[in-house]
Amino acid sequence: MNVQTYIFFDGACEEAIGLYREALGAELMFLMKYKDGPPDLIPSGGEEKVFHATIRIGETAINLCDDLKNERGRLGGFALLAHMDSDEEAERVFAALKVGGAVFLPLEKTFWAARYGIVTDRFGVTWKVQS
Repeated sequence: MNVQTYIFFDGACEEAIGLYREALGAELMFLMKYKDGPPDLIPSGGEEKVFHATIRIGETAINLCDDLKNERGRLGGFALLAHMDSDEEAERVFAALKVGGAVFLPLEKTFWAARYGIVTDRFGVTWKVQS
């Protein structure tokens, strides 16, 4: 298992990536735009915006996206991404985190992950759990 930071941007994710590459030597590991996903997930006018990106700064991976659905307002501006080694581990961790918390998106199969869900734990920390 590893835990990574997830940063939400108000439509300027690619610009932020450019800054982090220039200023911090960030390496772009992955970038998917909304247009690359299922059509029903594309917000109006958001085709060219970043659905998900991962950069590496030194030893640290940071995940980023353009927040076109205003998750940032509901999720507090950041989330921790917990990438599990198995579906069973993802289910166990998600179940434990949701006790006393709130499920934003149930843990389920997606087009990019075997399991993916978003939960805010009882302390107000938002977790994106995937396998």
